[in-house]
Order: sequence, then C-alpha cells, then structure tokens
Amino acid sequence: MTIYLNLNLAPDFRPVSGTLDNKAAFLNYPLGPREQRASLLKFAMPNVDFAKLVADTLEACDIYGLHKYRIGRDTDGNPKNDTGYLGMGLTYNPRHIDGQDVDPHQQVQGNHNPGAKGYQGVNPFSRINGAEARTYSKKNTHYDTYSMCYRTPGSRHGYLGEFINSFKRSMVRSSIRTIDASSREGQTRVNGEQLAGVSWHTDESMFENLRINIPVVTDPIFVLEQQGQTPVHLEAGYAYTWDTGLLHRAYTTEVTDQPVLRTHIMLGFSCWWDFDETTDTWRQNEFFGRKHPQDMLMDGDVIPNLQLVQ
Repeated sequence: MTIYLNLNLAPDFRPVSGTLDNKAAFLNYPLGPREQRASLLKFAMPNVDFAKLVADTLEACDIYGLHKYRIGRDTDGNPKNDTGYLGMGLTYNPRHIDGQDVDPHQQVQGNHNPGAKGYQGVNPFSRINGAEARTYSKKNTHYDTYSMCYRTPGSRHGYLGEFINSFKRSMVRSSIRTIDASSREGQTRVNGEQLAGVSWHTDESMFENLRINIPVVTDPIFVLEQQGQTPVHLEAGYAYTWDTGLLHRAYTTEVTDQPVLRTHIMLGFSCWWDFDETTDTWRQNEFFGRKHPQDMLMDGDVIPNLQLVQ
C-alpha cells in the first residue's frame, strides 16, 4: 500500500519528516549502499552546459538577492546575521512561521530565533538534540525540512530552472550559498583564527535529505573538511556528495582584503518520498526501503547523467 501525506493535514507538534516516519519508518532505515565508497564522491556533469548554469545562477542571485545567514539574536535581542555567509533559497515553505515578513528566498538562511544552540551548545547551524527537538522542532519551523519543498521563483530562472526541472526526485531545503573570504565576522574558528564559513555541524541523514553540492564560482582558498579527514577544495564544474549526517564544516583558509567569493548550488533531495506541489502531498515512491539514496544517485535516479570521477 502506497502511503500519502497532505501537508495541510500533518500535525503541528513535529516536523513533517517525523510524521512520515511514523507512517512508514525511514529516517534510520537499516539499509546500506550496495558497495563501500569513498567518503567524498565527485561527479562530472557531461550533459550540463556549465557556462550557462554559472551565468544564470549568478543572475538569479542578482535578481532575487543574497541574504545573510540568520544566527539568532545578539545580547540586545536584535536579529544577528553572518555577513560572510550569504544565500538564496531554491525551496521554501509558504506556511513557515516567519510568515510574509521574510522573503521566501531567505527562509533557508538560518533561524532568527533558534532557541536551541546545536552542536556543543554553541552552533545554531547544526541539527539539535532530542531534548531541544521536542521543544523547537515542529511543523513549519526552521527544522521542518519536508515543508521546505516548494520551489522559489529564483529556482525557475533561466538555465538554472531548466537544470532543476531535469531532477527526478523532489528537492527539500535547497539553496545557493556564498562565502565571502573578506568577512571579518567569520563563524568558523580554525587554529585560533576566525574565518568566514560554516562551523562544525551535522545535517539530516541521507535517508531524509541527500545533499548534492555543485561549486559554480570558487577559489582554492575555500575548503570542505569532514571530521578526521584532510580539508579538500571542491572544484567548480563538478557535483559532490558526502554523508552530511556526520560532522563537517566549510570555510575559507584565509581572510582577504577584497571580496573573494565561493558560490555553490546546495541541493537537498528526498529520495524515498515524492512531493506534488499542486496537491501539497508527499507520496511514498518505488525506491522506498529497496534502494539506498547513494545508489540512487549513482544510477541516475536523482540527477540524470552524472558520471562518477572518484
């Protein structure tokens, strides 16, 4: 029996993924990929006109704006923003608790009043623990990944929109993100130095949100670091994935005098549930419980025609 969930009928006391998990458990599903692979996978995109993708991605950012990441409030209670970590949402939630006061392209950019503090009590980028989740993680909040599933106007712009139209699975919590190496308000501390970027954090498991990262504009000073591994620069023109449910961070390795930007398309996918915007409904798909999200990516069931490089 195929399971459905209309978002208008989902209860308010937990995020939508929790309600789906209650109907058909998937968040911690005991299924591994068919083979052991590297912790960071790199894919070529031979069918993508990368020059057009870059041009129209940057144009979309110019039209719809890059918003500062919201990291709570300062000591006076005013909203606090990270000036070195900017973004434009590709997905949003029309029922978000922020209401109409926040541009839909800003919703994915953090949480203006997180309450919970995340990793080691200090990092609002991170997922929250069980006790915090019971208080803060509810339907239509920042933590409700499966309600951030509607496409923004920016996601439909030009060739960027054509590229997104080719996806075979539904996007959740997706964005374009920019790190500015010249920011003097960096949120990442590396060897005692404050640097622009995202500090240690975890995201959802691959069963809930398979993350794909596509650098469009970058510089060798920007790196990704997975816990216990050597930092690595992600090259423009490729797609990357790793287990974002494990600790990782992304940052510039130096503070520059002039702006030096790293802009990535950061995609999130629901691999076992498909969303229909016209009916506001999630539907269990044919891969549920049968095929690991990483295997789906390898086989072209998420983004077509990717070719594994390493």
